Amino acid sequence: MSGARSARLRIIGNPNAGVKAGLPINRATVADALAALARLGVAGEVVLAESAAEASAGARDAVRQGYDLVIAAGGDGTVGTIACELLDSETALGIMPLGSVMNVLRSLDLPRDLGAAAAIIAAGSSRRIDVGAARGRIFFESGSVGMNAAIFREVNRIDRGEWRGLLGSIWVALRYNPARMTIALDDRTIRTRALLITVSNGPYTGLGFTVAPGARLDDGLFDLRIFQGFSRWELLRHFAAIAFGRRRPSPKIETYRSAQVHVATVHPLAARADAHDLGTTPILFTVRHGALRVIVPQGATGGAAAMLSSRSRSGR
Repeated sequence: MSGARSARLRIIGNPNAGVKAGLPINRATVADALAALARLGVAGEVVLAESAAEASAGARDAVRQGYDLVIAAGGDGTVGTIACELLDSETALGIMPLGSVMNVLRSLDLPRDLGAAAAIIAAGSSRRIDVGAARGRIFFESGSVGMNAAIFREVNRIDRGEWRGLLGSIWVALRYNPARMTIALDDRTIRTRALLITVSNGPYTGLGFTVAPGARLDDGLFDLRIFQGFSRWELLRHFAAIAFGRRRPSPKIETYRSAQVHVATVHPLAARADAHDLGTTPILFTVRHGALRVIVPQGATGGAAAMLSSRSRSGR
């Protein structure tokens, strides 16, 4: 891609982005994003999407018409909705950050500043990244099974303004016990007893939790992280310590790498991927390698996880 200034592009903006639990977290607007792009000579058709269905339709139509670029002006939800329609196409995804957390943005080493994000889009450097799939759902960040999947099911109610979800999440945390799991990978089967596991495409999920600091978006592999040997409160403290992009190594977490992860349990356990409820185990997670073309900083080689890229491509 020679640059967004000469590309045929569509900008899909979410005017409701940046709101958590009914409270504004990011006060930047779609108009601010458009102005930042215009200052660098980047302009195209503008679609204001009040719903996920409208965002999907706008992106799907852009692919059908052979657009070079679709720019998502919104948060992780908007980015994910639009990206799903661009999979396996030559239409690239650009991101103008208007959301509250922006895990995908952080994983790609993209800036939160609108002017800096517009400059990267104007330069037009792109690469292909992986996505995850489970039960017909595409995900970009992380899947999970166990305690955190059950808690996040309740936390999502808070995002919708249902504050009873806070009591629900506390109740889950108080009563959850480690569960026996059988996890089949590409090259081995693991039997463990753990409070939770995560199956990560990128380093971050949820409230910027750094659940898989070594995960790369372009290697064709998940980072499976097994959280075993934690008490419930130790695990909650660990997640508090890794929120908002922070890191806290723990010897109690085992890491494996695999393009497929099948999880079976004696009793059904909650499963999630990004903000999607996937029901209960058993469940299979698979990588779709290089399925999405994205605009990234020039010279980007894997985002925040690149520092661990020399690690073995499978095993611990």
